[in-house]
Amino acid sequence: MSPGCLTAGAVAIGALAYTQTVAAALGTALAVGLLAGLSGALSGALVQTESDPAFVGRVTSVSSLFSLGLAPLTFPVTGAGIALWGTGPVFVASAAVCVLGGILGLRSRPLRRAELPR
Repeated sequence: MSPGCLTAGAVAIGALAYTQTVAAALGTALAVGLLAGLSGALSGALVQTESDPAFVGRVTSVSSLFSLGLAPLTFPVTGAGIALWGTGPVFVASAAVCVLGGILGLRSRPLRRAELPR
């Protein structure tokens, strides 16, 4: 995944809190969804490609648990943060977490060199 895609996705997440119209919010949410879908599909494919074939099912299950199963547990924390600070700071903090995760991932040499089979 390119750093530009990570940055664009994070900017879109941060910008979502500051949109003024429904059309702008829809466009921003569409951009977030497309970029998140692309990065999720690429990450899933790389995880499955790099896993031992005997463990692909288990690895995919654990990966899915952490990426999809635990996300709803953060919703109350996000709601409490919005109640305290408002949507803007919480969405910007969420964008910062996304950028930090991307930077940490891109600092990994094996991850940067990983390729999908042709």
